[in-house]
Amino acid sequence: MDLLYISELDPTWTDPELAFLPTPKHVIFANPAAMAACVADAAASAVGKPIDQLYWCAGAWGQLYPLSGYIESKSSIATKTSLLATRSIAALHRRLLARQTTGDQALCSAPIFPTIPKSQYKMNMMYPVPERQSSHEIGESAIKWGEWRNIPSKEDAVYMLWRYNDCCVTYY
Repeated sequence: MDLLYISELDPTWTDPELAFLPTPKHVIFANPAAMAACVADAAASAVGKPIDQLYWCAGAWGQLYPLSGYIESKSSIATKTSLLATRSIAALHRRLLARQTTGDQALCSAPIFPTIPKSQYKMNMMYPVPERQSSHEIGESAIKWGEWRNIPSKEDAVYMLWRYNDCCVTYY
């Protein structure tokens, strides 16, 4: 278990205006064209892998920016909590605390990567109703994997995050 990030200790997590300061470029993604690109990411997440180049999108869950715990939408608990988990991962990448572990660049070393490589991660909901048989991609519609995982009066969720690791094997 890795407890690298605790949102309760992060002052930017509870204040979207304060979260703007370290990432002012999120204003670039607050327009209709950038939001329309997220439709393609949602479709790609539904059928396979999310599009890593659209790093400001979280597929069917919404936008990743601002990197705070504030969400305006009236979506389900599964969608909201998945988006919050993804935002926390994106915040770690933005702060240069997370690495890219997939792809040709990451074969023999894991470089620090400033944007989230979404296809590198998968998630399992562990609480309130666990995903036992499968996991879901970042941005995959909750209708497909988890709308029924809501229990009234239980708005908290626990996720297990899976990260792919490409490795380099050297034979002597």
